[in-house]
Amino acid sequence: MAFPKRLKKIDDTEIKITHKYLVKQYDLILDRMKCTGCGQCSIVCPKDAILFGPAAAVYESKPKDLNASVVDTVDPDLCVMCGTCQIFCPFDAIQLYEDGELVPTETLKLIEHNSIPKLEIQKVPCSKLGRDANIYWEGKIEVTYEIPDDKDEFIKYYMNKCPGDCHKCEQICPTEAITFKEMEPAWESKIHIEIDDEKCIKCAACMNVCPQDNFKVWWTKINTSGPYNQIFWDPIKEKLLKQEVVLSKE
Repeated sequence: MAFPKRLKKIDDTEIKITHKYLVKQYDLILDRMKCTGCGQCSIVCPKDAILFGPAAAVYESKPKDLNASVVDTVDPDLCVMCGTCQIFCPFDAIQLYEDGELVPTETLKLIEHNSIPKLEIQKVPCSKLGRDANIYWEGKIEVTYEIPDDKDEFIKYYMNKCPGDCHKCEQICPTEAITFKEMEPAWESKIHIEIDDEKCIKCAACMNVCPQDNFKVWWTKINTSGPYNQIFWDPIKEKLLKQEVVLSKE
C-alpha cells in the first residue's frame, strides 16, 4: 500500500481530509457551521488546495440559519497539512489534527520556524455569529453596482436580481453590516446597498457569495510583527491584499 493514504469526507457539517501514514494520521477539518465563506483559507493555501464554488450556488445548498460555509471542497492530493489555513482563518473554522489531537496554532512548524510573521490580532465581536473574529488586517469595501438613469431598468434589476429574492450578502455577513434600501428610496438616493463601515470587518464574505459581483473588497495592510521567511510569506501577503479566492474548475 502506498503512503500516505488520502481520504476525503464531506457532509452537512464538515469537510474532512485525511492523510494516513504507517504510524501517523493527519486530519484537516473545515467546520462548515463556523465558516462564513470569507475565503482566507483558500487565499493563503500555498498549494491552492481549498476551492470555492461558484460560491453563490454552493451557499444556496447549505442551511442558512447556521451561516454555513461556501467553501466547495478541499483537495486531499494537493493539501500538505501545513496548517497555513488554520493560522489565517479569522473564525477558527479550519483546524489541523495529529492522531486525533488538535494541533495548537503556536506549535505548527510554520510558526516554530518563523515562516510567517506574528499576526497582530484584534478580537471583534460578530453579532450574527455570537462570537469573535480574529482580525489582523485593514481594508476597504465598495459597492460596484451603479444605479442606471433609466428607472424602469433599475426596477427590473432590483426586483429580479439585486436584491430580488437573493439577500445572500445580508445573510452571510458576520457583523450584520449590510442592508438594502427599499426600492423608491434607493432610486431617489442612487444607493440601494448600504454598508455600515463601523460594523464591516472587510472579511470579503459578501464579495465571494454575491452572484452579481456587486462588491469589491481589498486589504490595505496586514498587521504583523517579528521575523519571517520572505520567500514563503511574500506571496501569501500579496494574495491576501488582493483578496482573490481559488475557484473550483468543476
